[in-house]
Amino acid sequence: MLCKLATTRQGLVAAALGLGLAVSACAEDADTPPDDDAEARERQVPVDQVNSFLTRERFLYVDTIAQSATDPDFVAVVGADPHQPDFGQIISRTDMPNVGDEVHHFGYSLDQDRLIVPGLFSGRVHVFDVETDPFHPQLTAVNEDLVRDSGYTVPHSVVALPGGQLGVTMIGSTTTDSAPGGVVLINDHTGAFSAYFGPPPTDRAPDEIGPRFMYDLDGRAEADRLITTTFGPPALCGVGLDPTCLGNEVAVWSTSQRKVLQVADLGTNSGALEVRFIEKYGQRRAFINAAGTSALWLADDDDKDGFFDFTQVLGPEDGLDIPIDMLLSYDNRVMYISNWFGNTVQQYDITDPFHPALIDEVDVPHPNMLRLSRDNLRLYVTNSLLSPWDNDPDFGPPRNDRYGIWLFDTDHWHARGMTSITADGSAWVDFTSVQKATTTGPAGPHMMFFDPSVRLAPGEH
Repeated sequence: MLCKLATTRQGLVAAALGLGLAVSACAEDADTPPDDDAEARERQVPVDQVNSFLTRERFLYVDTIAQSATDPDFVAVVGADPHQPDFGQIISRTDMPNVGDEVHHFGYSLDQDRLIVPGLFSGRVHVFDVETDPFHPQLTAVNEDLVRDSGYTVPHSVVALPGGQLGVTMIGSTTTDSAPGGVVLINDHTGAFSAYFGPPPTDRAPDEIGPRFMYDLDGRAEADRLITTTFGPPALCGVGLDPTCLGNEVAVWSTSQRKVLQVADLGTNSGALEVRFIEKYGQRRAFINAAGTSALWLADDDDKDGFFDFTQVLGPEDGLDIPIDMLLSYDNRVMYISNWFGNTVQQYDITDPFHPALIDEVDVPHPNMLRLSRDNLRLYVTNSLLSPWDNDPDFGPPRNDRYGIWLFDTDHWHARGMTSITADGSAWVDFTSVQKATTTGPAGPHMMFFDPSVRLAPGEH
């Protein structure tokens, strides 16, 4: 069962982080699909996840920065069922207990009964009950001690794991130069630090070659490999928009050893952000978007020697312009890229991963995070990145004057392409005038999750 689970989209991350030494046992099954239902095998998901494709999302959870000195950040609940009167409306708002957290990425517990919402700037970890009343998350715990207890700072990606744990990438540390970054394990009920995954921030062993930088992670459990990405030291990148703060290295780990085996240089200030493995049996290929150099890379271990080759497959000449997010369809045939400064979202055919072919491109002002429905038919897009970067007056036009969520029909199973659900291509949900705790005004939507009825594959984030 472990090996079958580990070969599903992102389930490999849960197996790798949560089970450590056990993942190498899956290697013998790397080229053999599980003998389950044919539909599940075709879509690269386990049988018990097939029904998730039949469940339309009822609403979205949206991590939102308040863009206010007096209001806390919040999680917005947005209606997503066109048959309900709250479609495209903010149904509720759940505030953080403090001002200035800078909510960014967040995640579910493995059972999807809780939302775990870190604050990038505060280091706090908030735990919300979404089982009792999914439309109105209830705060159950706040942990203030993750930075103190781990020595790492700026919690980012949150990955649900077995055994009541979460894997959290930490962009920086409490050292003088705020480097290196790392990965920690925390409790999914309390947010408390429980262990390091890999080395601590200081006193690393002489043979530790990384990670130096940290942002996101993904991997192949049956290959015993995990890739983590870059961004840059918080002391340099957390003030204003300065591409020279971005790092250059991505790291390839042995998940069983919890150790970096390979470091790849993607170019000066490349600032690799997301990493997405192609979920096909026997393949070891992953896409990585490098925001700082406006490039897309393909990492491959086609010869299965445990070391990856890195090939740039898209660049500025293809319309990439600070690509912030990138995701793959659930059948691994299509890729979506958001170009923050290009004001576009692109759709690519990735049947040949070494030569992505542009299918369509749509306009969205400063697009950021993407979320694709489980049937591949609807693409949601937000357009807030980070308050110091959104608000930086010295780097291009304002990026916080048209906040919202855009929604596109993708026609995935036919001609493909993207069609805005609004006639004029404007935002589906307007975040330019949002009621906050004490004021009304713009608020920046960033990461989205579907409601708990849409079950995630273990590790999906």
